[in-house]
Amino acid sequence: MGFHVGQTFGDYTITAILGAGGMGRVFKVEHSLTKRTEAMKVLVSELATDVQVKRFEREMRSLARLSHPNIGALHNAIHSEDQLVLLMEFIDGQTLEEMFSGGRLALGTGIEYIRQILSALAYAHQQGVVHRDVTPANVIVTTDGQAKLTDFGLSKSYGDALLTNCGEVLGSLPYLAPEQLKGVTQPDCRSDLYSVGAMLYEHLTGKKPFGANRRLAPVLTDSEGEPQPPSELEPSLSPEWDQMIRRALARDPGHRYQSAEEFLGAIAQLDQPTGVSDLPLPQLRTLGIGLALFAGLVLAVVASPKLVRLRQPAPAITASRSLHIAPPAFATLMTPQQVKPAEVHRAKRVAPLALSVPLATTAIPAAADIISAPASPTVAAEPDPGPPVEPVAEEPSLSKTAAPSKKGFWGKLNVFKKKSADAKEKQ
Repeated sequence: MGFHVGQTFGDYTITAILGAGGMGRVFKVEHSLTKRTEAMKVLVSELATDVQVKRFEREMRSLARLSHPNIGALHNAIHSEDQLVLLMEFIDGQTLEEMFSGGRLALGTGIEYIRQILSALAYAHQQGVVHRDVTPANVIVTTDGQAKLTDFGLSKSYGDALLTNCGEVLGSLPYLAPEQLKGVTQPDCRSDLYSVGAMLYEHLTGKKPFGANRRLAPVLTDSEGEPQPPSELEPSLSPEWDQMIRRALARDPGHRYQSAEEFLGAIAQLDQPTGVSDLPLPQLRTLGIGLALFAGLVLAVVASPKLVRLRQPAPAITASRSLHIAPPAFATLMTPQQVKPAEVHRAKRVAPLALSVPLATTAIPAAADIISAPASPTVAAEPDPGPPVEPVAEEPSLSKTAAPSKKGFWGKLNVFKKKSADAKEKQ
């Protein structure tokens, strides 16, 4: 029985074709009573192999026991004629693969999607279900930012027999763990965590860890090298991301994170900058370069010699106490304000006599008394007048009448000269 758009199947009406693959096709349907939109996955058993039928049935059983907000829910399973039909939750959004190909996501946004995927895997692993095909194509992000893990067609429960044919590679090669490619051991929860590590690497760097064309031979021969550290591709990333990726992509499962909860705890330890984590990684790198240039410009301006010359000197610190020494007594006898202009000439002649006053008569306080005495900023100490100084006899001043006395003296001297001259004439 073929399905096409507009066809009615039970209580459902097919409204669109969502996709087609090796295990069948997926349609968009609407329930006639509830008007709920759902996804219908159909596998034609006549055209499918026994292995594909068993995998389809396994997906039915796996989804029937899982109920988590980050896992696409199974509503019903129908076996009609030669067809197996799964009626599942319709997720309106786009796959993480489409988002990666459309451009780099904001750092915090992509990390949040990784957290939701790990939360879904932690729940599935607790239920004993290993997905085995965790890829960006199997993660659908809704319009409100909720990540949904889908396509459990390759999933298996612990203890189930392997459904892998010899030489058959199941899953997407760039995201598969080495043990899944080798087929030596059965994949477990650590295989899913390896795939999450590969998705995280692609989100951080924009590249797949081993390239888009990963070769199978190096994986089988253990000659595949380690991927380039994310911080070398994106300098804005912390080296702690390198350690996380190195552990998540370890070839030995024993060296990886042993549970999804441990992986979540490691991510939680990396603090995201507030406000900056919402920017895409290329913008974060541009922002970091801009901040570095701005800081260098500020340092250059501050260190400029011209700016140093414009700086004001720091104000001098005034002492809380001042040392005051009282002047000697002879210095306080007469201040310049007390000297009258008419007495300037006399002061010059009295000064030598004033200097002869003994200094011992002036009382000079001891150093300890000076230091211990508190300084008074408002009232000045009165100088000690010291012992009284006897008035100095004033020297008679010379007047203009002294000139005739000089003439009389010389006159008398001339008289003697005149008498001696007269005596010589008489002889």
